[in-house]
Formats: sequence, structure tokens, C-alpha cells
Amino acid sequence: MAFTYRRTIRFADTDAAGVVFFPNYFSICHEAYEESLAADGIEFQSFFSEHDVAVPVSKSQADYLRPLTCGTR
Repeated sequence: MAFTYRRTIRFADTDAAGVVFFPNYFSICHEAYEESLAADGIEFQSFFSEHDVAVPVSKSQADYLRPLTCGTR
């Protein structure tokens, strides 16, 4: 199932050099995860509170192809 998340990079996402501060990529990815659940009709709150099984993120990896700057979509 393909999902595309579009978001504008905000000033608060960036560091003094004007590019996304690397820990903020995790926050942006988490936003996309929540949106993908919503797009599939899954209520985020009930998804995590009404099940006996939790699926934590145990590893994350990224390849940075180019810097993202404020205003980039």
C-alpha cells in the first residue's frame, strides 16, 4: 500500500545552518506514520489503547540525499 505524505518544512524544524535538524526527521516521519493510519481509517488513539499488542519502533535508518530547508515541501 503506497502512501505519500506532503509537508512544508518550517523554520522551527531547522538548525542554525537553515537545514532540518536531524532529530526532527524522526518527528516528521512520525507525523507521516499518523497520517498513514488515518488514511487507512485507523483511529490513532484507539489503535494504541485498545490492543494488547504493541509494536514499537526498534530501529531506524535514513539515507540523507540532500538537505531540506525552510519552505521546502
